[in-house]
Amino acid sequence: MKINPTTTEDSLYKDTLYWTGANTATFTIDDFIRSANFAQDIVVSKIFKSNARWKWDDSNNSDRPIGVTNLVANQDNYTIDVTHLKINRVRIKTETGEWKTLTPIDRRDADDELLNSTGTPEYYDKDGMSLTFYPLADYSSTGGLELEFQRGAVYFTITDTDTEPGFASQFHRLISLYPAIDWLTSNSTAKNPLTHRINIVNTKIKEMEADLEEYFRNRDKDEAPTMRPKKVIRNNGLSL
Repeated sequence: MKINPTTTEDSLYKDTLYWTGANTATFTIDDFIRSANFAQDIVVSKIFKSNARWKWDDSNNSDRPIGVTNLVANQDNYTIDVTHLKINRVRIKTETGEWKTLTPIDRRDADDELLNSTGTPEYYDKDGMSLTFYPLADYSSTGGLELEFQRGAVYFTITDTDTEPGFASQFHRLISLYPAIDWLTSNSTAKNPLTHRINIVNTKIKEMEADLEEYFRNRDKDEAPTMRPKKVIRNNGLSL
């Protein structure tokens, strides 16, 4: 469903007004868009918690969630872009120019020999907004570092009309329900209790959230789940 089209009453903004009983003066489009963007963050966090190997990306993006930068000799960390909410894969080019997928580790699981070594990276560690490679690369490669990542939603703007949320359409209504709760709770008073409306909208949200999580948990039915043993990382390779 579109956020606020000018040619029809069928919109997420109008749906929010329906649930709240508000109007365009008491719940302005500016306030709605701000609340709708917070709502997108909630939806995306639930999608991330539920999606498996078929990774979600906002359909409003025009590019793929893959970033490329230079691999620099002896550089001990690389800053991750703040939009990279999840790292799905890291690849580097070897000195011969071949792409190589690295194995994620936690620095605490690496021995001292690996931590102090240089050469062709085999592993990467995520620490805050930084990536560190082990061994440390002892060569440089232009465009030799590639990150596959997941990012958040593309936020709405005040001027958006025909834009739709970038996830499955059957759950678009969450973008009208969450703002409805924001407005209802902030406008409920002792003289004008909105408890009945709040309870109705909350019930609708919980039902739709459950369906959303179930949908994203099960949309990659073409793949069978796998189990992998825990690995201990040593300089000479993996030890089960």
